[in-house]
Amino acid sequence: MAGDGAPAGTGGTPERAGEPVPPDTRALILRRARDLFARQGYRGTSIRQLTSGLGLTPAALYYHFTGKEDVLAGVLAPMERDGEAIIARMAELERTPKALREVLDRYFDLLARDIVVFRLVADDVDVQQSTVGQRLRGQARDLFAWLTGSSSDVTDRIRAAAAVGTIRLSLDQSGVDPDAHREAIIGRALQIMTD
Repeated sequence: MAGDGAPAGTGGTPERAGEPVPPDTRALILRRARDLFARQGYRGTSIRQLTSGLGLTPAALYYHFTGKEDVLAGVLAPMERDGEAIIARMAELERTPKALREVLDRYFDLLARDIVVFRLVADDVDVQQSTVGQRLRGQARDLFAWLTGSSSDVTDRIRAAAAVGTIRLSLDQSGVDPDAHREAIIGRALQIMTD
């Protein structure tokens, strides 16, 4: 609900205790939502919790978002955008060892950029059932289908699952520096796919 008749998200500023809200309020809400969703789960986080830690009222959130699922979509937008880019690139590639390496590199980068958000998508059933969660799950199915190719052999499906699992679980380990361990992780995933 926009204040002063300005449409949501167009730059009008709702007020907080008589003071204008900073122009980066949307980004602040998304950062807080990312942290709370990761810590408490999507269902366990209320609109009031999203705003109270920022000194905002729920009305200020509704100025920028239509509701909690819209906030979730904002949190997941970078991952969804990166996933779309991977899917588009895969459509241009023949399944060669070089292409396989490129796709695994891109998948690694997607997860390394924000493993916390990936974990939220992978582990929170409520997120998976959301509209954006369904789109992300579709992207994961497309990636898996590309990795397995036209093969219906269970061994090829196990290889693909092990390769993506190697990347995800490696990045999920505390203390793993993605830059320092990149070659070892991707190299292992590639080896799994080509053995």
